Amino acid sequence: MQASCTPPNPAAIVTIPAEGHARRVAALRETIHQVTDEVIDTGKFHYGPQTARLEAALARAWTGHAVATTSCTQALVLALRAAGVRAGDEVIVPAATFAATAFAVADLGAVPVFVDIAEPTLTLCPKAMEAAVTGRTRAVIPVHLHGHMADMPAINHIAARHGLAVIEDCAQAPGATLHGRAAGTWGDYGCFSFWVGKNIGGLDDAGAVLTTTNERAQVLRRLTDMGRDPGHRHLHHVRGHRARLGEVNAGILTAEVALLPAWTTRRNTIARRYTNAFAGLPVETPAVQDGHVHAFYKYALGCEDLLALTAHLAAAGIEAEQVYPYLLPHQPAFTAIPHRSHVTERSDTATHKLCLPAHPELTDTEVDRVITAVRAFYTGS
Repeated sequence: MQASCTPPNPAAIVTIPAEGHARRVAALRETIHQVTDEVIDTGKFHYGPQTARLEAALARAWTGHAVATTSCTQALVLALRAAGVRAGDEVIVPAATFAATAFAVADLGAVPVFVDIAEPTLTLCPKAMEAAVTGRTRAVIPVHLHGHMADMPAINHIAARHGLAVIEDCAQAPGATLHGRAAGTWGDYGCFSFWVGKNIGGLDDAGAVLTTTNERAQVLRRLTDMGRDPGHRHLHHVRGHRARLGEVNAGILTAEVALLPAWTTRRNTIARRYTNAFAGLPVETPAVQDGHVHAFYKYALGCEDLLALTAHLAAAGIEAEQVYPYLLPHQPAFTAIPHRSHVTERSDTATHKLCLPAHPELTDTEVDRVITAVRAFYTGS
């Protein structure tokens, strides 16, 4: 009997999502309900016991002094303000990152200065950073892109020589380390995103700032709550922000901090399987530099035929996404935002990356499906 050549019904294919936070939230349903009940019972919705536990858990996990806030964007604004950045100052940022990194600088009236990224990590290039320093430069924001940390020893050395504040953008790097030292603890401030889709995330937007001293943390906490100190509702010391984290999100995040090491291990296991399976294909797999633990927020595959591969994977029921198809100085928003750019064509490599599903909620069978589909695209099998 001749085998049927009828292709599978697309409606019967179960889609593998690009991100796994819907699965994660569903798995944490019982914890979320428990936290919500606790918050309702205490009647404290901000700056209550859940936030205190979260800040203590972050300090234990990564060292430093933690201040919870509403997003990484707010964390960056708060850190820049605490570092003394003012209107007209310049802040160096990499060309390949989410727009919020530079928007935070512009929100203070400061000038984002875009510089090239370094291969193979796609993070801020220390040499490009130093070449961009002027008498107006006050800070640098290295971004730990896709979960791989920037060259913090080199960046810190240059920053110290020029008297610059170092504000790490760790939105994509919870769980990443360099020489055993956590992302967010190398600079003066470390800014984290706990948006629901990140390596750890609550039910919507959330974030935190890690800093080096309790005094800095007190300044940051005051800034998160309209310039007030805890317990002094009607006394505003400085112009602050409405940037306090809600108690429900704080409680969920505290539970996830404990789960992060296992999730990071799973992400790395999936990444190794992909890298081993794609050996010999005309693609560039993510590099992990010596001394680094990659958090693999994204598994970014370099390929020339990105759109065709994306369509091929979609037909196989696999979501893949091109993250940052435009460098920041090429974004339309910056035609109206004062900035400087030192970016060359070598940073264009960051725009040719296709991010495969790599979240810890993937099953081994789903990882096999991704591997088979990518290999089939290049081998024709």
